[in-house]
Amino acid sequence: MNRVTIPACMFACILLAAIGTQAAKDPWKDQSVRVGDIKIHYLDAGSGGRTIVFVPGLTMIAEVWREQIPYFAARGFRVIAYDPRSHGRTSGTEEGNTYVQHAADLHAFLKVLKIEEPVLVGWSAGVVTLLEYVSSPESVVIDSLVLVDGAPSGIKDEGYPGGMTYQQARAALMSMQEDREKSAGQFVRGMFKSRQPELVYNDLIKGSLKTSNGTAAALFFDLFTGDRRTALLRIQAPTLIVVPDSNRLMGEYLQSRITGSALEVIENAGHALFLEKPQNFNQALETFLSNR
Repeated sequence: MNRVTIPACMFACILLAAIGTQAAKDPWKDQSVRVGDIKIHYLDAGSGGRTIVFVPGLTMIAEVWREQIPYFAARGFRVIAYDPRSHGRTSGTEEGNTYVQHAADLHAFLKVLKIEEPVLVGWSAGVVTLLEYVSSPESVVIDSLVLVDGAPSGIKDEGYPGGMTYQQARAALMSMQEDREKSAGQFVRGMFKSRQPELVYNDLIKGSLKTSNGTAAALFFDLFTGDRRTALLRIQAPTLIVVPDSNRLMGEYLQSRITGSALEVIENAGHALFLEKPQNFNQALETFLSNR
């Protein structure tokens, strides 16, 4: 029987193509590290003297930053995005599902990885994590903060442009408890102003459902009842606030209370603006960081 052989050069080309395809699929390393009582899963890409750490929102996972990780890694940054406690592939716990604890986890995570002077980027509830972090007496020196469409308080109040009424909060919580999958679907689809591919919705919904109902409810309660407005006055690091045009008033409110902060409003985008308008978001963040 004649044996079919593959020339060495052809084999090398096939191997390189396979490696290239895999790299294009996952332009980061999946990592995990023991931090206190949990093991934190994170994505790690790039290298350089400055590190950007991305913090996702309520029930969201590290991969939500997939449009930012390769972009900034290619521009000389080390880029890390992680799953907070009880999110994604990070350990789930029955206790400690509060944003004070999330801030403590972030601090321990930075210390274990020996990250100094990070750029901290928080989205939605991730903004609350960062506000708790800057309010803590124990924190590392921060290069800069980026607050992406988040709010310091969840309760609707006179003179405050954000928040929900108690009735709205109750309806959201009941919807989550009665049919979590349906609630997650509505939540994810409502994060975009324009229609997205079903694959995008499905990936985000699948990631969201990795957080248990009890944890999601506990964190939602903390978001709604907590008031971190005084933390805005404690921020000393250079700060960029990024909001969609529909949330301009909140952006202006934050800017008026954070000394020296900059505001970037992205048009025709929803809550997940960094996924919906990644070029606009990445350019705004890159410009901000280049001036640091």
